[in-house]
Amino acid sequence: AQSQQLASLARLTHERHFDIRKYDVKTEIFVPAGLVLGLTMSAANRDFHEALHEELVNVSYVHHLHPGDVVSAFSYVSNVNENLPGDLESVTVRTIGVKNMDVVNDLDGVSIPMELLETDKTYTKAVEQICKNLCPKLANKVITVVDRKIIRQSNRREVFLL
Repeated sequence: AQSQQLASLARLTHERHFDIRKYDVKTEIFVPAGLVLGLTMSAANRDFHEALHEELVNVSYVHHLHPGDVVSAFSYVSNVNENLPGDLESVTVRTIGVKNMDVVNDLDGVSIPMELLETDKTYTKAVEQICKNLCPKLANKVITVVDRKIIRQSNRREVFLL
């Protein structure tokens, strides 16, 4: 019912989002992509303070998300540009959204492959190949790969002397 209301609100009329009589809730009903992106971003944005502007550079939806799946995320900062006017900085970030995993506990001591964090090939086959070969705990768990730029207030403190 809630999935149908959200799908109607976003004008997503495909029956795979809400027809539980025709499709199995656990395997065939999908959460709409816009909501998956929102869940991923809200899970990751707790770590980024004072975000003033955000630009999505690229979003890839790797695996489906079903109602009842838990979403968590981790981020990799690939670049920080402090050459902005005032106390601003531009941060380039890749956020990986995962389902049904507590990234703090389940990935404790697991090294995340740099290939996953830096590759330009973020489609399903490439991401799955990286995960299966280099980090099996993430196999079939990655739901989104989001590249973005954030403009935020800088943490740096400049000393002003008279």
